[in-house]
Amino acid sequence: MKYLAILGSHKRDGITGQYLDTVLDALPASAEKEIVFLRDYDIYPDTMHDKCPALDAIEAKMAACDVWIIAAPTYWSGLSGVMKYFFDCMRFRMVRMTKKMDTLPGQFKNKHYVSLTTCFTSSVENFVTGATDQTFVTIDRVLTSAGLIKKGEFVGTGTWQYHELRPKKIQECQRLAQKIAHADRKDDETLKRYILLFGMIAVTTLVTMGIQNIFLHLFSASVFWLAYISFVLIFFLLLAGLLHFFTFVRHRRR
Repeated sequence: MKYLAILGSHKRDGITGQYLDTVLDALPASAEKEIVFLRDYDIYPDTMHDKCPALDAIEAKMAACDVWIIAAPTYWSGLSGVMKYFFDCMRFRMVRMTKKMDTLPGQFKNKHYVSLTTCFTSSVENFVTGATDQTFVTIDRVLTSAGLIKKGEFVGTGTWQYHELRPKKIQECQRLAQKIAHADRKDDETLKRYILLFGMIAVTTLVTMGIQNIFLHLFSASVFWLAYISFVLIFFLLLAGLLHFFTFVRHRRR
């Protein structure tokens, strides 16, 4: 497996870069790894008469690797300007546009990526306020538009005036490295998602019918519409609760 780390921070050896190095160090010794520190490159947008040589060089590295590790700090609750500028300049190299202005995946379709960011806020504050959410949203929007498959993410919190990596976060980096070390070439989780959805619906239906049985028994009711309305309401509340947990609460960044 070949891994390309793209670092969009202002310092190569800052906290973001150190967490990135921790992920890379935890990858198998046989893995091919390379870091692109964006500030080392003279990056500017392509024009009709002038293509950027730095983008040519980075594009070739991106094409040659199986997994990208996108690392950039969070500033002002958003992606760092260094990384955002790079994404902006790479736009037409990563996607293709139709005559109807549809954005379709380009040459990097079906590669894998993970995203890594850091922020000043604490884990608790980040969990409550979602300070790093927009950073991940931007990275995901860009790379999924290009057809890449996400395999994980990491957030290093509480970096204000802190120059050492936290042991707990180091372990998270190591687990992330183990996860991407075994990433298949294509997304193989579609069936898993459908099975999970089926299981959620089956359990929710069973619980709904159990609660409804108790309700109808207590009120000695057997009217069709009462049974129907109570089933729909109970099912909706249970399913909405499950979806909210798996979509938001379980994945809140700490």
